[in-house]
Amino acid sequence: MIIPAIRGYIGTTVYYIANMTFKDVARLVNRRNSDELYKSRPLREALQRSLTDNYIKIKEYILNHKDHFFNAMVLAVYGGNPMWEEVRYEIGDTIYENVGLLKMDGEEQIFPIDGQHRLEGIKRALQESDKYANDTIPIILIGHECSPEGMAKSRRIFSILNRYAKPVRKGDIIALDEDDIVAIVTRELLETYPLFSENRIKVSNSKSIPLSDKVSFTTLMTLYDCHDELLKVFIYKNEHKVLSSDKLNDFKRTRPQDGIIESYETFVVSFWNTMRANFDELNRYIQDNSETPASTYRPQGEGGNLLFRPVGLYPLVMSICKVLMHSTMSTEEVIAKFAKIINTDVSSWETILWDNISKKMVMRNRSLLYYLLIEMFDSHILNEKEKGKMIDRYALIFNMNRVQAEEAIKSKYEDL
Repeated sequence: MIIPAIRGYIGTTVYYIANMTFKDVARLVNRRNSDELYKSRPLREALQRSLTDNYIKIKEYILNHKDHFFNAMVLAVYGGNPMWEEVRYEIGDTIYENVGLLKMDGEEQIFPIDGQHRLEGIKRALQESDKYANDTIPIILIGHECSPEGMAKSRRIFSILNRYAKPVRKGDIIALDEDDIVAIVTRELLETYPLFSENRIKVSNSKSIPLSDKVSFTTLMTLYDCHDELLKVFIYKNEHKVLSSDKLNDFKRTRPQDGIIESYETFVVSFWNTMRANFDELNRYIQDNSETPASTYRPQGEGGNLLFRPVGLYPLVMSICKVLMHSTMSTEEVIAKFAKIINTDVSSWETILWDNISKKMVMRNRSLLYYLLIEMFDSHILNEKEKGKMIDRYALIFNMNRVQAEEAIKSKYEDL
């Protein structure tokens, strides 16, 4: 096998950058050759077991996305007799070296140091279809020696590549993803919907709004999470099924037809229009042309308005969505009832959302707020497990026993 490549150096490691077809990757690269990293059988088995079912998602990505793309796999090579034949280029007075051909005699053993899931995904995809057999993937080849020193060096490279690999941050996914229907619609509404346009959404990789921010309604991360909950309702109303978290994530990995995206966007816009119709502070905020339109709703040293606090807005949207999936009421009826029964003054949720001593938000009771809001709306919606969690959390933060907590919740929140 002859592979055109570019040779490079990092520290004491020589590497070669090249391309390899999917069919050659599937034929020549063997994940089980990574046994050469360890002499210990238990450690070898542990390394083999480290493969998760993420390769299935990669297989589906290859088969269902015609514009699929991957970053480079790092492959270790040992055995055989690989040879490097350099081709020197001269353009003008400049000589370009380290370009050439990497020749292998077929006896080499190749295993992935980085790219185990891509390798398995490619193999499984080709088992179902050879349509993409001649696609190419970039590879980085490094030499591996089966000596104690060589094994230690390859293990070190393996651990560094996996330890310091960072997943794409959620905020970046929202900004860039062209398959995730929630990200697509959220981006569109940042441009077109008055509650979110003109810098009214804090775009960052944090769910928190800085104390200095007197402009934003909420954060991009919170808005995405709200729209994620609305997607569950959208699917439930249209397809009459409840998706698990895994199924929902799988749904968001493939771009739906434009008609579905448009229908979901219409559903989301209708939701926020109904919110504005029932919570007039949202309209007042939109109409405020001052430099600090959010200062009234998020004042320094005060709790402010529940809708303008990410830790309050998301549980409210969650609770509305939960009710919509467990009742025959319309969105308009559900939101109108919530608007009547809840107090949007954060300070009224003392200890749950607001610490009146430190004058700061309490961030760890989001789930409790969610449960209490539903309990206020209809005490029959929460199941026994959810009620138990609500009572336990309430008892903990108010220093009560379970009986006292249950009685307190009934008297203060049940079916308002």
